[in-house]
Amino acid sequence: MTITDQLAEEAKALIGDRAEVKFLNYADVPFFNQDEEFPNPTAAVDAAFLALVAE
Repeated sequence: MTITDQLAEEAKALIGDRAEVKFLNYADVPFFNQDEEFPNPTAAVDAAFLALVAE
């Protein structure tokens, strides 16, 4: 587990029952390259959709 994962879990614990916390996995989202920005990579579109529909 990375330090980032540990910090995220700690933040989730501090939030407790006040909110539902979900973690997105960005491992498949490629680094931004303006020469290859269209069409958007499927992983980037999926991550954006999950962020938009978060309840």
